[in-house]
Amino acid sequence: MLKDGITEIIQKYDIDASVIVKYGDQIMYQHQAEKIFPAGSLIDLAISAYIEDQWKKTPEVVDEKMEVTDLSRVRGAGIIGDLRCNNWSVRDLVYLTSALSDNVATNLLIEKFDIYEIDEWLKKNYPGIRLGRELMRYSANGQDNECTAASIDKLITHLMTTQNLFCALVRKGLSNHTIPTDLTFYGENLLTYNKLGRDRQARHEVCAFMTKKAPVFCTVLSSYEGRNIEDRLFFQELSKLIFSHVKSADFKK
Repeated sequence: MLKDGITEIIQKYDIDASVIVKYGDQIMYQHQAEKIFPAGSLIDLAISAYIEDQWKKTPEVVDEKMEVTDLSRVRGAGIIGDLRCNNWSVRDLVYLTSALSDNVATNLLIEKFDIYEIDEWLKKNYPGIRLGRELMRYSANGQDNECTAASIDKLITHLMTTQNLFCALVRKGLSNHTIPTDLTFYGENLLTYNKLGRDRQARHEVCAFMTKKAPVFCTVLSSYEGRNIEDRLFFQELSKLIFSHVKSADFKK
């Protein structure tokens, strides 16, 4: 059974993790769904949801341009900080955050839409998510970006199931996510939509994919223990278990 298998894997690796596996609208498994973790690049999903809300009011907002300046260039994931093109549309930046977890793109979007406006909107619409600072930068008052498995599950479900042009853009980016994820390690021959979030304290993976009957959503947040091999094997064993249930058409609790 899926529930017993996931519980055994968590106990085997003695890892502090939150897990939600959902089949359509039915929660098949959840563990520590409301535990707060540093968000890492999963905060990109939250920012995209906020921009979608603004896009529904003002569709042309995605065509507005942002300039990459020396001040906006930060280290970490992404490419646009090293490219000669200095002007990017909001549409391009959203795609880059989905496909590449581009830190410069994320910070440009935070700058444009205002960190406080985004955070207030998230508090009302996605409790459990907090936008406290730009990526790769420290907050003067010590605030951080935070999330829970429940809030991320709600986000990925919305972005994957909402039928509009903006969410389609996000899905296209997630389907082309270039950073390898271990949660989809055994998902060969399946189109998966993935997002990896990691920093010095945490490693998170989110994936979604379609079965013949319903979509499957998997959210796994974990504290990073510095045991790179063990931490990755934890995600890979979860992947093997989840996809074995999918392939056997035996997706039961």
